[in-house]
Amino acid sequence: MWEPILLTDYDRPGTAVLARLSDTRATQYWDKNHLLAEELARKLESDPAQPKPNCCTQHGIHWDEVAVYPKGARWDNQLPRASFLNGPVVRASDFSKVIPDLLSQ
Repeated sequence: MWEPILLTDYDRPGTAVLARLSDTRATQYWDKNHLLAEELARKLESDPAQPKPNCCTQHGIHWDEVAVYPKGARWDNQLPRASFLNGPVVRASDFSKVIPDLLSQ
């Protein structure tokens, strides 16, 4: 999910930026109005078992985080529980520790 946070985030990311994540299982969206970030904040408040990120909020908006959901997770009237949620993206090194478990699901 891409959203405007920094002054340079005036428009949706271009092809070169989107190409940084080339995994065909991933889908990237532009969220100009921070709708997903607001839902994530509600999920973090309402679900004590939801993994909590170590960083990355600005003016109450979550950003620059890696979120991975289990295979078959349903996105319906509320967000599913993430298997992994942390950031910032460039420093989410603990993500590599959960990759084998996520891939085996």
